Amino acid sequence: MNAPLRAATVPLKRRTQLVQQIPGFSGLPASMMSELAHGLKEEHFPAGDVVVAEGQIGDRLFLIEQGRAEVSTSGATGMLVLAVLGRDDMFGEIALLASNHRRQATVTAVTPLLTLSLSADSFEKALTACPEARIDVAAVADTLLTAKFLKQQGSWRR
Repeated sequence: MNAPLRAATVPLKRRTQLVQQIPGFSGLPASMMSELAHGLKEEHFPAGDVVVAEGQIGDRLFLIEQGRAEVSTSGATGMLVLAVLGRDDMFGEIALLASNHRRQATVTAVTPLLTLSLSADSFEKALTACPEARIDVAAVADTLLTAKFLKQQGSWRR
């Protein structure tokens, strides 16, 4: 699924900025912020690659550094586009919050995509250290799930 490993290209300062953009993470202690930034894994996906598939078990979230990705889900007449994501956007967090850890949508690279991924373990460690971050991330997830539901309902009525 991923291209071969390449040398890290995203500087630590930028990695830290991306981690700080995760809802609620800006309030994390500096030592944890640094640990998370250092632990981000660069992943490259060519255009057309499926990054995550709906129904899969989620083991990490993704922060987009470069490129665009399309988020889609099954609808009444096939795949239904939910969003197009770009630089600074995040995806995959819903599966990490869900009790079954299942992906709620498919994300496909529209252009070559460079992401930084944060493991489920690191994510959970941060949420445990800063419980208010869990509330912020869950609120974002709830909004996304509501939008998905509403779009799916619209596709069923056509």
